[in-house]
Amino acid sequence: MDESPSDAALWLEAVSGTESSFGVVYDRYRRHIFRKAYARVRNVHDAEDVVAMVFLEAWRKRSEVRFVDGSLRPWLLVVTVNVTLNRERTDRRYRRLLSKLPAGEHVPDASTAVHDMIEHQESAADIQVAMAKLSAAEQRIVELCLVEELPLAAAAAALDIPVGTVKSRLHRARKRLRVELGTTLTAREVPS
Repeated sequence: MDESPSDAALWLEAVSGTESSFGVVYDRYRRHIFRKAYARVRNVHDAEDVVAMVFLEAWRKRSEVRFVDGSLRPWLLVVTVNVTLNRERTDRRYRRLLSKLPAGEHVPDASTAVHDMIEHQESAADIQVAMAKLSAAEQRIVELCLVEELPLAAAAAALDIPVGTVKSRLHRARKRLRVELGTTLTAREVPS
């Protein structure tokens, strides 16, 4: 003979303040509710959410609970179906709302941009330190020929020096920068 208390007795105790009785009801029907929820939502996490909502709804409507042949199970199953239907309706509304929104442009990962910016700043700082070690004449030629990409003849005319001097100073400056930076600079083809 089954000695476990009936659902009605447990529910009466739970409503009157015995928390452990609600726990017994929960333990008794949790698996049934989960199976029904999972059959409808087909996702373990969503089914667990449904179980939580069903028992929350049961507690919220504790005075309206109906027992069928002394069992709370049929009523809990109806609540489970209602909760899943509400979730489906909410999901449909959400998808419809999202479909009305304009497609967002692809935004690259911000961490990549920050990383690139930091690397650029570090490189710029290294280049600035290396440039400071060049003579003033070499700095002017690097600025004109490599940074501003002026032709050698234009740099020579602007500095009022022969083109050959510009070429030799540029060559020395590149060599010193490679040594200072510890890397091979990508030598641009400087027009003559």
